[in-house]
Amino acid sequence: MDTRIEQTLTAWESHVAADEKADPVWQLHAYRVARCLVDLVQEDTTTTLNARVDPTLIAQLSRAIASIGANVAEGYSRRSAADRSRFYGHALGSAREAALWYRSMAWCLDGTVLDLRMAFLAQERRLLVGMLKSVERNGTPRFQSG
Repeated sequence: MDTRIEQTLTAWESHVAADEKADPVWQLHAYRVARCLVDLVQEDTTTTLNARVDPTLIAQLSRAIASIGANVAEGYSRRSAADRSRFYGHALGSAREAALWYRSMAWCLDGTVLDLRMAFLAQERRLLVGMLKSVERNGTPRFQSG
């Protein structure tokens, strides 16, 4: 894993409430990455984006980011492999959407900040593709990337 992501996650996790960490979904690395992204987009919104970007675009980015973790959590909670696959697929789509929204706002973000957000989203996509392939190996229809 990218050391920037690892360092950011470690620092962020030290501020997460114990009750949130006690939930079994916390064990999924993809969930923790998605959850951290929610806080990062809130930070970006309050520090830079609100003053410079149309609120409807910020809302789209925020919804896409939140949808990643929500779908990972929902899929994790499903008993059938087909349901897990469906929700993990939605999360993957939301991760791709969020990358597009972040790139559309690149002009007003510090390059280092944007690079870290893109690294987080790339890591999340890799994790989700792996999760989808894992579900596939356990008896669901074949996942096709692309």
